[in-house]
Amino acid sequence: MKYSLNKPTQTKLEKKYVLDVLKKNWLSSNGEHTKLFEKKFVKYLGLKYGLAVQSGTSAIHIALKAAGVKNGDYVITPNYTCVSNMSCISQCNGKPLIVEVEKDTLGLDLELVKKAIKIYKPKVLQLVHVYGYPARDTVEIVKLCKRKKIIVIEDSSESFGSEINNKKIGSFGDINVTSVRSEKMIGVGEGGILSFSNKSLYKKALLVASRHAPFRSGKDPYWKKYFVNGEGYNYLMPHLLGAVARAQVERFPKFMLLKKIQVGKYYKEIFIDKRIKLTQKNIKGHKAVNWLNSIYFKNLDKYQVIKIGEELMRFGIEVRSGFWPMNKQEGFKFKYVNKLNNKINTNSSDIFFKSLVLPSNTELKLNDIKKIYKILLNILSKYEK
Repeated sequence: MKYSLNKPTQTKLEKKYVLDVLKKNWLSSNGEHTKLFEKKFVKYLGLKYGLAVQSGTSAIHIALKAAGVKNGDYVITPNYTCVSNMSCISQCNGKPLIVEVEKDTLGLDLELVKKAIKIYKPKVLQLVHVYGYPARDTVEIVKLCKRKKIIVIEDSSESFGSEINNKKIGSFGDINVTSVRSEKMIGVGEGGILSFSNKSLYKKALLVASRHAPFRSGKDPYWKKYFVNGEGYNYLMPHLLGAVARAQVERFPKFMLLKKIQVGKYYKEIFIDKRIKLTQKNIKGHKAVNWLNSIYFKNLDKYQVIKIGEELMRFGIEVRSGFWPMNKQEGFKFKYVNKLNNKINTNSSDIFFKSLVLPSNTELKLNDIKKIYKILLNILSKYEK
C-alpha cells in the first residue's frame, strides 16, 4: 500500500542491542536487555514493577489471574475493544459483563459502569483506552472502583504516552497491560508488558508468567528449580524481543510519541468537511497520542461505508474497520449481559459500521494527508444525496 495504516520502525539502536544478545548467546527470558526494558518502561509511567511477556494477550491473561478471577466472577469489559479481553476472561472461567462505550473517546460509559457495578458486583474492570485517546471517564471510574474494591486492569496498548492532567495513561489502574506488537506505540514484533505499583500483585503475576515456580532465582537450590505450587504458564519475553523493546522505549519520547501526535494534528487541520468527522474528541485536560486516526460518516449507511473503504484501498490507501462489538462476536457462547441499557447495540455497532480507520504511520507528511483527503472527497461525492 502507498499509504499504510502503520509501520514498525527500527534504527541502529535496535540492531546494536540485538547483536549484543546474539554475541552473549542468552536468548531466553530474564535477559539484561529485557530487564532494562521493564525498568525504563515503568519509570516512564511512574510505576515500580514491570513484567515483560510474549504478547498483549498473555499480559491480559496474567493480569486476570493475578487479580484472582475464577469461576463465575464478573469482569466488566467494553463492548468496543480487542477480542483478547473476552478471550482471556473465558480462559479464567469468568463472566464477561459487557458495558457500552461513550461516543466521545470510545471509553467505558460511567453511568453504565455504575449500573453494572450495582447489579452484578464485578471483581475486575477492564479500562481500555482506544486509538490513542484516554477514556473520557477514567478518573471517575477508577475512583468508583477503588471505593467498591474492584481491581482495575488498565489497557494502554493503543494509548501509551497519552495523559490526563499530566498523569500518564497506564498509571491509573491497579495493573496496566500494554501490547508491544509491531504496529503499536512500542513495537517489537510480538510482545507485551504488565506494570504495577503494588508489589503483591506483581509477585502474583510473576508466578503466573513463570510456570508458578517460586524457586527460580540463582540463590535457590538447583533441585527446587522445577517445583511448582500453582497453575502457571511459560509467558516471559525472550531476550531478542527484549533487546528490541529496550531500544523502542528509549527512542519513544523523542520519536514515536512526537510523530504520532504530529500526524494527528495533520488530520485535525485537513479533515474539515462537514460530511465526515474525526470519530473521537479531544477532552479538556486530556492529551491524546493518535495511535490511529478514525473518521465517522454520519449520513451514510454501512454498505456505503464499505464501498468507500474498498475504493480507498484501490487507490493504495490502507483502511480498516473498527472493533467488531463484543456482544456480536459469534465465537463466544456467553449469555451477554445486555439489559443494562438500551444503548448496548447502538454505540459500538454504529462506530463499527460507519467509521473507517485511515493511514496513521509515522512517515506521513502533511501533503500525504491532503492527498488522502482529496481522494476521499472525490469518492464521497458519489454518495451525496
